[in-house]
Amino acid sequence: MLQKKFTKALLNRYFSNTKILLFSIVLFGLLLRLIFFSGMGASDDLAYSKFAINIDEGIDPDSSQTLATRLGIIYVTALSYKLFGINDFSSVLFALLTSVGSIILIFYFGKLLFNEKTGLIAAFLLSFFPLEVVYATKLFTDLPSAFFMALGVYLFLYSEIKSKFKFGLGYFLSGIFIGIGYFIREGVLLIALFFIIYILYKRKIKKEYFIVPLGILAIFIIEALIFLTLTGDPLYGIQASQQHNAEVVIANNYWGRLDFPEGLFYYPYIILTSNLISYFYIFIVIAIMYLLIYRRKETYAMMFWFLALLLYLSFGSASFSQYIPFRAVDRYLSIITIPGILLLAFFFTEKKYFIKKIVTLLSLIFLLLASIGSVYVREDRNLLNNLRDLYPQLEQLGKPIYIDSRSSDALDYISGYKNKIDIKPYPNNLGDIEDVYVVINRGFIRGLKEANKKREFPEEINRPPDDWQVIKEIGKTDKNKIIIYYAP
Repeated sequence: MLQKKFTKALLNRYFSNTKILLFSIVLFGLLLRLIFFSGMGASDDLAYSKFAINIDEGIDPDSSQTLATRLGIIYVTALSYKLFGINDFSSVLFALLTSVGSIILIFYFGKLLFNEKTGLIAAFLLSFFPLEVVYATKLFTDLPSAFFMALGVYLFLYSEIKSKFKFGLGYFLSGIFIGIGYFIREGVLLIALFFIIYILYKRKIKKEYFIVPLGILAIFIIEALIFLTLTGDPLYGIQASQQHNAEVVIANNYWGRLDFPEGLFYYPYIILTSNLISYFYIFIVIAIMYLLIYRRKETYAMMFWFLALLLYLSFGSASFSQYIPFRAVDRYLSIITIPGILLLAFFFTEKKYFIKKIVTLLSLIFLLLASIGSVYVREDRNLLNNLRDLYPQLEQLGKPIYIDSRSSDALDYISGYKNKIDIKPYPNNLGDIEDVYVVINRGFIRGLKEANKKREFPEEINRPPDDWQVIKEIGKTDKNKIIIYYAP
């Protein structure tokens, strides 16, 4: 009997200690991200890695490659490489730290706007939110930029509610962190929609509000000075981004977004079909409808953030000069993850018996199991492993090797950018080559075709000549196999 009382008291103390609970949630989230480690892929992440390695060479001013202008991710990755070497862990370390930081940040959001219980539930939900778990260990800009943007919003709301900062420092820091988010990814500036709606709702403009854009401007000036030094054009980043958008969307037929009326439903389709967000978003929509019906005004700030940015991503333009809709990709929704999960967490803390005793518990169990299952079945983890296994053999072939551009970049990365293999790009016709090797990486070639519908590959890629000899095959499925041929 005494032991049961002691155990019960110990459990009560544990579950009533907010710091211990938050630490446990953060640790759980970190473990999930490490267990389902994604590692380097074969898309934007390889480009960021290459730019980080070549950081001392500057930027080609004649290039419109917008990835090269996202200096925040490039400089941090370069620093990580210097500290920890070139490997998958050092490549994604920044994204991992900001993802874990978001778990802590969302707790403080919940505590500030609602209560500690809401903050803890929000942190728990974010710890296993599939989009965060997957992209926390990928070298992409989405999670890091979303974290700093959210930190800026938190400092703004903290200054509004607590008023503990003197001389408008909280508002200035808000702008600084939003600016850092912009330094990582330009789409962060969409948060301006939240501020506009917030001010209109409050029907009051305080002089401190003008300090926020000053903080953003400070970061923008730093970026402009860097671009002036590197390219001679302080506005190079903006111009490159706009030009790149125009070039890419034309190559991809605007990703189908201008097809009417189908283009209007691309984001709803992504939300309902992507297993990284669909389960959560169904619950979030239900929570928003409930909170609107019952006029929970304390949640309106998060609704402004969530709905305004979602609508702009769905129907707004990525260009200033022409209508170029955003590509419909689940990771672009990272900028509304925190407000969406906060709204859901607040709904789960409603005191109505049916919600409190039935909906919340069953929903949390379902979301946890569905989320872990969704991450487990994904096939985009450790995408470079097959090429890593082949690399020693490729080194020993001793003859030119023809390969696609993504595989070539991946081999450069795998070698620590010390690749000595004689790699050549595919020519227009592979039928005329002799006494060389040809590597056909079906998965990467398919990805290149999806990225640019107009890209063409030699006919021999799909129908290898009869005299080509298979040297090695690797891969679990035909669509992702890598085959080494010798062309005599």
